[in-house]
Amino acid sequence: MQHEGEEVHIDTQEVSGGDKDRSLVKMVVIGTLLAIGLLSMVWITGAVRFNQTTTPTADATANP
Repeated sequence: MQHEGEEVHIDTQEVSGGDKDRSLVKMVVIGTLLAIGLLSMVWITGAVRFNQTTTPTADATANP
């Protein structure tokens, strides 16, 4: 940080904290994709294991 009269000059590395490699952005994108993949896998395997083709019994339809 440099003071020139009443002006303050800050270089870009000082403002950004020195982080310019986008590692946080990569980590967030990869984490989001992994979470989507994991939740999709749980949802798909649950749907495959649960058989929805069964018909309701006569007792269930008699009492609305």
